[in-house]
Amino acid sequence: MEAKESSPYVKARAVLLAEYFSSRNWYVFEGKNNCILFYIPADQVFEYTVDELMEIIVESDFHVVETGLLMSSVTYMFFQHAKLVNEVVVLPMTKYDIYTG
Repeated sequence: MEAKESSPYVKARAVLLAEYFSSRNWYVFEGKNNCILFYIPADQVFEYTVDELMEIIVESDFHVVETGLLMSSVTYMFFQHAKLVNEVVVLPMTKYDIYTG
């Protein structure tokens, strides 16, 4: 599989999430192929289920600003001890990242 650049939405979201998750001491980076990578420090207990990780991602939506960009699917990948621990794929619910409530 060829590595492709992530969409502008994923790039922007990674930057916003990096700031938000810094309070947990989690490191967040943009990856290729619309992936956002989370690196969890080795000294933290990390035993989240996929459902719990999904809740954490959804909760972050209430704390980061909208990008206003065309949305795309995102694969959130969680790493600890240099190993992939879990991943969550989120499909876009709307065309653009704009709050319409």
